[in-house]
Amino acid sequence: MNYVRERTGKMARSLLLLSAQRLTPNEGVEPINKVILILLAAVLTTIIAAKLAYEATSYTGSDPVHQPWVQNTMEFVAWNDQQWIAWIHDGAFEQIPQNEKDWSRHSNPTLAFTDWEGEKWQVKIDGDEFLLAHRGDWAGLVERTSAIRYRDWTGTNQLRTLVQLRR
Repeated sequence: MNYVRERTGKMARSLLLLSAQRLTPNEGVEPINKVILILLAAVLTTIIAAKLAYEATSYTGSDPVHQPWVQNTMEFVAWNDQQWIAWIHDGAFEQIPQNEKDWSRHSNPTLAFTDWEGEKWQVKIDGDEFLLAHRGDWAGLVERTSAIRYRDWTGTNQLRTLVQLRR
């Protein structure tokens, strides 16, 4: 990618130098050719600058936007900082602990997880959406959402929808 950037930058500089050399007074270049060269240089410079600005500001790492569809499970961290794997089967969360010595596999209508900001949430399935209760307080404010935003085992922010988690 750096090679492309260097070549593109060199081509733009060469074009501008060529335009400047051709536009020096008293060389007999027709005025319409000057205008065309200036416009061509301006358009190419704008395109190259926009491409470089886009590449510099867009992050293409493994954020949830880039790969939520590749898994039909979620590797999440529960409230007690234990690592679990979960998916949805028959309307409930199937949960498998990473630490099988202290925990066992089970199915539950709710799932307790840690979100992107480190907050503790509990989630339920309601039709084609999730219901979220902060710290499991179902009597308080309950949020309806189409996706769970959680931290995986490595601390990376992940995103899963109901469709992605169903098996």
